[in-house]
Amino acid sequence: MKQNREDILKSNKEVGRLFTRAYKFLKAAESIVKDVVVKYKEAMDFGKVNSITLDLIDEILGNVEFKGKAGYERHLFGTAISPNGVVEYTDTIFNDATDVYYIKGDMGTGKSTLLGKVYKNAILKGLDVEVYHTPLIKDKIETIWIKDINIGLTVSSMFKEKNYKLVDLNNCINNDILDKYKEEIEYDNTLIEKLIKGGIDNIRRAKQEHDVMEKYYIPNMNFDKVEKLKCEIKDRILEFK
Repeated sequence: MKQNREDILKSNKEVGRLFTRAYKFLKAAESIVKDVVVKYKEAMDFGKVNSITLDLIDEILGNVEFKGKAGYERHLFGTAISPNGVVEYTDTIFNDATDVYYIKGDMGTGKSTLLGKVYKNAILKGLDVEVYHTPLIKDKIETIWIKDINIGLTVSSMFKEKNYKLVDLNNCINNDILDKYKEEIEYDNTLIEKLIKGGIDNIRRAKQEHDVMEKYYIPNMNFDKVEKLKCEIKDRILEFK
């Protein structure tokens, strides 16, 4: 390890540089997404969206009795921006689902807000909920899984072609207002796609450089000790059951 010290430091520095560059691309994409959202918000009938939201909450939770406690909420990610591109496992979240609702809508139509209202009402009823956020804008919600009643709601395009219950927020758009921004939105969408691709390309390069760095470590690792440590940590975790 000492003999390869300079190469390791150089490789580690390059990994850091590439990740920093990747995050700049993704941050830029987030800014353009917010520009698109502003345009859609101007064209949305949010009174109609609120009506749809209230009806949906009643449909899902109307017959659920209060559990006498506050529900537990757990926040996670079902999708990631990775060296292999955008990787998604939303389908595995719904393995035990009795009902799945696909929330359809373009950026800025209120999908995340709708999901937020549904899950907060579920928490008030005392139900445990898993809340999955989008990887590009972490405050935005992509999926919720209401574990106690086996119902899921998602905006994931993985579900758009399947026979699930559909809630279409695009029906709340005033297209006469949106049409005046058509060229800007098309340009922004192209730019978002390029920026996300640029971010992924740099994450991929960082992974490749990290693999180079690992070649210095692997021959010098005592993996028997690593395995022993793993088992010790697992045993400590299981003590909390």
